[in-house]
Amino acid sequence: MFLPRRFLSVSLLSVLVMVCLVGIERSLFGVRYFSERMPRVEPYNLWHAWVALSLSLAAIQGFTRDASWLGAPMLRAASRRELSICIATLVLAAAAALLFSVDAVTFSALAREDNIFEWLSALLIFASSVFFALVATGQLRAARGEAGRDAWLATGAATSFSLVFFVVGMEEISWMQRVFGLATPDALLGLNKQQELNLHNISTGFSELLYYTGSFVLLTLMPFIWLYLRKGFALGRLEAFVPSVLVLAASAPMAAFNSDNWSMLPTQMMVMMTVIILLVIADLALRGGLWREFVLLTATAILIVAIQELFVLQAHDLVRIWDPTEYKELFIAVGLAIYGYETWSRLRSSAPVGEVRIGRRPMAG
Repeated sequence: MFLPRRFLSVSLLSVLVMVCLVGIERSLFGVRYFSERMPRVEPYNLWHAWVALSLSLAAIQGFTRDASWLGAPMLRAASRRELSICIATLVLAAAAALLFSVDAVTFSALAREDNIFEWLSALLIFASSVFFALVATGQLRAARGEAGRDAWLATGAATSFSLVFFVVGMEEISWMQRVFGLATPDALLGLNKQQELNLHNISTGFSELLYYTGSFVLLTLMPFIWLYLRKGFALGRLEAFVPSVLVLAASAPMAAFNSDNWSMLPTQMMVMMTVIILLVIADLALRGGLWREFVLLTATAILIVAIQELFVLQAHDLVRIWDPTEYKELFIAVGLAIYGYETWSRLRSSAPVGEVRIGRRPMAG
């Protein structure tokens, strides 16, 4: 049985470190650790970031050592379409950062409620929900036929994803409250920080942390882990639900758009682990002679570092300290939409799930 002991040990250590940091900041600085605040570049903050970097490096190195007995990971070359998608998200991230640096007011305006990015994020998440609903319908038909238990499990997984993403999309637009002019119920007025018809603003900081952490695990960590484990495990139809490296690369810019929540250990570790993961996969591409993939992954890692540095050092220029998170949620939505599409595409194909390829030619690890 595969047990990532080193990775789990670092994860437990990270939780213990965060508990200590909560106590330190409350007792020494009198601040709530999980709260919106301006990022600072001071000795304590630099030490905090160093701790996050150390834990992130230990976690990724620990996992790769845990999985080393399975052999070198099987990275696959990207098609032109996949490269184009990743380049498009990279350009969009760079354009958003450039916009902030030259016109913070417009950057903020685009991040406002009912503006283009909020609606685009919601539509992309709804698209993912629809794709999973289609998967659930197809797998239900297969389960009622001769596919058996495997198809029933796939039906349950697809239904769960479809429902979760539908709720997330509706929360994004406050259940269409402003579209239909719905009043916020009295029970929510005193609880919701923005007095909107949604649940995530009852405890905004915790809800955001939960959503961003879940997105990181699904869109970044899972593809990376499966890259190492796929040769040693067979999941049947459920393998179609594991996001590909395409999803990881296309949604990776989500890691860079932090300001109000930068001071938290989970946020810093998600940024740093994303960069490390990209560089690890870039190294696999380099050793396999896939130069386009190497350049793209390396450029994405460098851009994430540059954009995050921009929002830390120039945070005082933000119109609203949380504006970058609206752009983060757009890249999360892009990743979810691609994930929904590729899962539907895999399961509607006549080829066995295990034979579905992300690219066109194999690459040696």
